[in-house]
Amino acid sequence: MKNMAKDISSRLYEVYKKKGTELGVQEGHYIVALDEENVYALSPIVYYIWSKCDGETSVKNIADEILKNVESEEEIDVDTIYAAVIDVIDRLLEVKLLEKSRA
Repeated sequence: MKNMAKDISSRLYEVYKKKGTELGVQEGHYIVALDEENVYALSPIVYYIWSKCDGETSVKNIADEILKNVESEEEIDVDTIYAAVIDVIDRLLEVKLLEKSRA
């Protein structure tokens, strides 16, 4: 568990830039295309994270904004949210909808 926390903290200040073109919404999913052959249907939370990747906003700022907007009866573990945002970013990197910013 300690290694996971270290991995998370080392990535919190990374910055990413979104790639692709928004095509609209279909059946509750946001459609984003890299090109004619690579079109993706993003769930609302994945789309939100993707849309916040402007080349200037850090992973921590995106996660903190999500935390601020989540209403829950139970206490939410900050590291769990950070890990979830990093997981989404990693998946978006895999399909090339994000690139690491040089900023």
